[in-house]
Amino acid sequence: MINNFKKKIVKHAGVVLVGVLLCASCENTDLVETYDQYIPENVISLAMPDSVAVVPTDYNKVLFKVFVNADTKIKKAVIRLFDDDLSDDDEKEVASIDINRTVFAPEIYEVEVELPEGGSEYFVHLEDAEGNESIKYDVFGTVLGESYKESLQPRQYSGVSLYSDTEAVVYWVSNRTVNDDEEEVVIDNLLVKTEITYTSGADGLEKTIVVDESEDLTIVPDFISEGTFSYTTFYRTEPDSPYIFESNPEEGTFPVKI
Repeated sequence: MINNFKKKIVKHAGVVLVGVLLCASCENTDLVETYDQYIPENVISLAMPDSVAVVPTDYNKVLFKVFVNADTKIKKAVIRLFDDDLSDDDEKEVASIDINRTVFAPEIYEVEVELPEGGSEYFVHLEDAEGNESIKYDVFGTVLGESYKESLQPRQYSGVSLYSDTEAVVYWVSNRTVNDDEEEVVIDNLLVKTEITYTSGADGLEKTIVVDESEDLTIVPDFISEGTFSYTTFYRTEPDSPYIFESNPEEGTFPVKI
């Protein structure tokens, strides 16, 4: 019993001694120096972007939307492209946004940039008036250009026939279907509209008819017998996006008037 008690005392004393040694070791270590090994000095005091969105807007163009919050010291957002093909630097600045923080609330700052087509990685950091930088925000974005445009196909139609003595009708492949629950659903939620352009047989003027994506047939008045028409389809870059790309035009032929 006495021996067991002595062993417990010795064990407890050993734990206390180890704790004292660890404390002494911490006192002898420069904690600031240890911290600086992981966080460079010029990023400690500045907030990073809350988030960054890269939105395709036009041919070879994207919109960078930088969300900032709280830190009133922010004066600039810098956007850099990661490019491992560059021999001198792996990051190339593509844009910067001047920031004027007048409210202690979330804000969005935007800039549209023209860039080569393709998917890329971007780094966005914030700077104060002295040039101190925040931690980088890493985001991936896609620029749409010629290859994307070539991939867009005009909406298909199943046929063109006479509707009356002076009218033709174009039957479109429907952009609606019914799912297993017998609910109507949209097939292509990027499709916006199709435009038909043709020459009127009545006055010889060029006319355009806009066909909504929900329409399954279009009546064309005053067409020229066996005349041609062109049609182009417009697509959103993303669902609910205000930005639209159009396909290359294709041609169709009207029927013979009887």
